[in-house]
Parts: sequence; C-alpha cells; structure tokens
Amino acid sequence: MVKKQAAAGPEAARSDGTLHRREDRPTHVVGIDLGGTKILAGIADHQGTILATINEPTRHGPDAPVLAQLADVVHRLAAEIGVALDRIAHVQVGVPSAVSPATDLASLSPNLALPEDRPLAAMIASRLPSPVTVDNDVNLAAFAEAGRGAGKDKGSLAFISFGTGVGMGLVVSGEIVRGEHGRAGEIALLPFGVDVHTRAPSTENGLFEDAVGTPGIRKRFHLGETTVAELFEKAMSGDQEARAAIDAVARDASVGVASVFSLIDPAVAVIGGGIGSHPLFFESLKRHLMPLLPFPCPLEPSSFGPRAGMIGAVALALRHARAAS
Repeated sequence: MVKKQAAAGPEAARSDGTLHRREDRPTHVVGIDLGGTKILAGIADHQGTILATINEPTRHGPDAPVLAQLADVVHRLAAEIGVALDRIAHVQVGVPSAVSPATDLASLSPNLALPEDRPLAAMIASRLPSPVTVDNDVNLAAFAEAGRGAGKDKGSLAFISFGTGVGMGLVVSGEIVRGEHGRAGEIALLPFGVDVHTRAPSTENGLFEDAVGTPGIRKRFHLGETTVAELFEKAMSGDQEARAAIDAVARDASVGVASVFSLIDPAVAVIGGGIGSHPLFFESLKRHLMPLLPFPCPLEPSSFGPRAGMIGAVALALRHARAAS
C-alpha cells in the first residue's frame, strides 16, 4: 500500500529504500521483429502507444552483424523521439528461430544464421543499458493478435504465418506456449507429403515449409524470375494458371492447419504472413480446410499484417517493464 502511494507522487521508492524522481524512471519500451530480409522496430510509451518505427534491410555476414544492427536500431529510435537511452525500460526482440526458455539459445533458423552457442538476449543486452528478452517472431505475432481480442473468449489462439517460411505461435489464457525447448509451433517441420522418412533427413527448412513456403512454391511451379508476389498479381488479373497454383498451395496448407485444430483445438487460428494475408490464399485455405475435420475450424485473417510481430514485441516488452517496476 505504501509503495503504491509513493509511486503515485513525484518520487518513487527504489528496491533499496532510497527515492528517485518519477521523471528519471524508464518510461519507454522497444519491440523489434527481426526477419531474414528486414527489421521492423517500434518504440512505445508506457501506455503502449507506438511513437516511431524503423523498417530496414537485415544485415547479413560473418560474426552476426545483425546483433550490432539491433542495438543501433534501439539507439536511433530513442534519438528519433528525443528520449535518453537509459529511459528504455525493456527491449523485446522477435527472431525467426526457436529460442530455448531455459538457455536462451537459438536453433532452427535456416533463413537467418544466428549464433546457436551463445545466449541471444545477453549478446544484445551487452550493447545496451536496457534489459533484453528474445522470443520466436511468430510467438510475438500470436501475442499481438491475442491482445486485440482474437480467441480471448475461449482463452486460446494459434497464429499461423505463411510466407518465406512457415511458422506458428500459440497463446493460451494470455500466455505464450513455448514448449520445453522453445520448439512449440515449429509447424515448418511437420512431416508432409509422400515418403517422408526418406525426404525428412535431407530437408533444410522442413517438409511442410518445402511445400508451402516461398522457396518451395518457386521451385514447384518453375517460376524462374517470377516472384510469388507477381504470381498473386497474375492470379488477381485473371490468369487461370496462376490461380490454380495458389489454390494448390492453399490445399496443401490446409493439411497443416487441420493438424493444428486436431491436436491443439484452439478457439481460432489467425492466418498471417506475406502469403497467408492475401485474400485469395485465405479464401482457398478456408474452402479446403472445411472437409478435413468433422467440426468447425474458425479462421481469421491477421489484424496487423506485416506489423504483427513488432506489435507483439512492443506488447510483451511493456508487460516485462510493468512486472519489473
């Protein structure tokens, strides 16, 4: 009770009993969505209002230059809104890999070569004065969608992202489900197709991702110089061959989504990612999903599109900051 009263005035108690003025306390958080091709980061105030963002290509190369880039992004965001770096209460980073809750080590990151022998959060935090936590990027997208109310009435939500890669995040009763080794939701590895025992040892990204991720689509339909985005443009312009290709991908994707509903039984599955967010894919996915299971499988498109991971990172950073205050 005394602590609440102190926090309400101009001064607040430190853990050692001394006082510091409220205007000196950390007041902002940063959320970063680190992808294989781009970084999207935002800085928010203590109410969660995003005040500035940075969207730029990911740096690749030996010795993980992306880790220095992440720290640089935090510096630039703070400077953008005129806030001192020590006012950043927490930095949350989403990465395209599994992150062990016990060791903070990354694994299964074929699209971004992250160090697997050193804790990621500690490596990033060594360049910043703020606490840093790291989580799977799709977990954070799921956290964002759950925060806006999807699945909240029944307490569970699965977010499935179809894009360059394929991933899934699961939120139950407001908490991210990570699994023992941080591998919960690694749907890319789902054994899929024929002769899986022969093909699984040689796949780089996972059999399911090989079928419905961007590289697999390009290879499967012999796109050559045509991008998957251009394939969608052709389909929307009435190209029947392009529409048939997208429908075939959605049909395969429906098997993975059906597996999620049969094993986890979420209140809703939110579909996102560069491919998953396209209305043509989403509608085909719903149509092919319906006959696979003898019960309804509610699907919703992502509310935040490509910003979902960053928004979820900001929201989780804010939760960490409030817990620490």
